Amino acid sequence: MSRITAHRRRPTPAGFAKFAVAACCLLWFTTACHLEMYDQPKYKPLQQSDFFADGAAQRPLVEHTVARGATRLDEAATGRVGGMPEGAYVPSNPLTVTPELLSRGEERFAIYCAVCHGRVGNGKGSAVYPQFNPRPASFYDPRIVAMPDGELFDVISNGRRNMYGYRSRIQTVEDRWAIIAYIRELQKNPPAE
Repeated sequence: MSRITAHRRRPTPAGFAKFAVAACCLLWFTTACHLEMYDQPKYKPLQQSDFFADGAAQRPLVEHTVARGATRLDEAATGRVGGMPEGAYVPSNPLTVTPELLSRGEERFAIYCAVCHGRVGNGKGSAVYPQFNPRPASFYDPRIVAMPDGELFDVISNGRRNMYGYRSRIQTVEDRWAIIAYIRELQKNPPAE
């Protein structure tokens, strides 16, 4: 039986030279990294400027621009009476319910809600039923039927319990209210269990 012993290779001068050349090339390439965009001449927001007639470096917002955080605070946008976060929920949908609104609500419901709540709103969606616990709410639950529309709007927008908020996904206020109108339409004809 023969015994194989592992020998460690010793670095050769040629190997060391290759390493040194590679290290020098790497260092040489990093000298090309400059901060020209950072160090360029520019105005700070509250600095004075001789370039503009008003003497200010910061420019006014373009007309009809909505600054971040300066969003709508009316009842339709918040689901609350007076549009205030601590206000009571709006009792009913502020939009006029039309066939077009219901159609849009059905379309948005199928995209965003049916996966968890089911196509008929019974809480048995394909993504979560039967393995998910607790199950998503059934829209035929007396607690949900009794909810004011503003509270449903708040739940869609900000989420509740295991449901995350859809404000960033269903971006238009009108689409969220359309979904609520469609849910109310579904509640008029509960499915047989």
